[in-house]
Amino acid sequence: MRHHKVRVRSQRGQDLCHLAFRQTLDLLTVTDRALEELCRECPSLPDQDALVLQAMDEMTLGERGLGTWAPSHVVLAHNAAIDSTATVYALSPEGYEPAAGPFRFSAAEFPAITRGAASLEVSNAEDEPDEAAYQALFHPEVRGAVGGAVRNFIAYRITGDRPGAIVALNYPSRASRYEAQVLAALSVTLGALWTLASRVGQVEEAFLNLVGALARASEVNDEVTGGHILRVSRHAEALARAAGLGDDEARVIAYSAQLHDVGKIHTPRELLQKPCPLSPQEEALMREHTLQGEKIIGTSPRLAVARRIASGHHENWDGSGYPRGLAGHDIPREARLVKIVDVYEALRSERPYKPSFSHEKACEVLFNGDARIDPGRHFDPQYLELFRRIHAEFQRIHAEIQPWP
Repeated sequence: MRHHKVRVRSQRGQDLCHLAFRQTLDLLTVTDRALEELCRECPSLPDQDALVLQAMDEMTLGERGLGTWAPSHVVLAHNAAIDSTATVYALSPEGYEPAAGPFRFSAAEFPAITRGAASLEVSNAEDEPDEAAYQALFHPEVRGAVGGAVRNFIAYRITGDRPGAIVALNYPSRASRYEAQVLAALSVTLGALWTLASRVGQVEEAFLNLVGALARASEVNDEVTGGHILRVSRHAEALARAAGLGDDEARVIAYSAQLHDVGKIHTPRELLQKPCPLSPQEEALMREHTLQGEKIIGTSPRLAVARRIASGHHENWDGSGYPRGLAGHDIPREARLVKIVDVYEALRSERPYKPSFSHEKACEVLFNGDARIDPGRHFDPQYLELFRRIHAEFQRIHAEIQPWP
């Protein structure tokens, strides 16, 4: 009988795929640190309209507000072109409050924000020869919210990442270049903040895409059915939220859980697809994927949770797991949580050595055990009880995210 010898890697960690991912992770770490320093006091910005209105309220009603300067209405328009949207806000003793909209409009229906070549326009009705034509510059929703004639307006058209317009209507006296410069300064400042927020979002999106790509690359030899990585992420998030973790923590655990088996990128294909039990030597080699995952993920602060999950998701509550034999709360919280997710997904998935289990069968194993799984010894009892409470959510997620055709 011919025995198949397991090939041991001679250039571990030196494949181009691994190096490319590591270099990209390092680049994102540097970028993320720079953005963190820049935005230490403002990790997120309010809604675009809310930020404008907050500034308008402060300028008109705040400690140094100019009540006599305040326009009676402000229109905030987004993507000021064909089929744009706008909302009208009216000044009240508490500040600017919604008065009409949001409504859709075309350039022909609201020419006040599109006429003229310059981005800033100052206009007074008394300077216009045709009163009817002047009122026609404004969308009917705007005229209805104002409840009378528009006497003057200042419009500033915003370009960049979030194009649109701010239109201030009916200043108490004539609209002048002074009020216009105040509105322009507000628009430019907020435009810069929105652009920065957009760039931060783009870096975050690139980071999450990279995490997903690295997770998928790690399974190239495992022949895991499509959707596995996304299900693991969604299951982990559901269990994290059931544990009372906040949105940010649950989100981090969700994307980090995708990398739980990233170390398998160095596990021989023949081991991952072997249909019969592994020999002691093969089992030891398979277990290395936890430590290999630590090495691949590295020391990036953004991936600290992923690193703990990769190294600890095979530790057991009673200390009988691997790679370090940690027990109880010495096992990182994230790893204890993802362990239950990983076992559930493994039970639901078809493998070379087992068929796929139904949700009911998987729950029976998790709650009562089988020849390989002892719930009392292997799982954090708190997280197992949480899984018992929300297992129907796991079933729903699994049914929703099916293998790709």
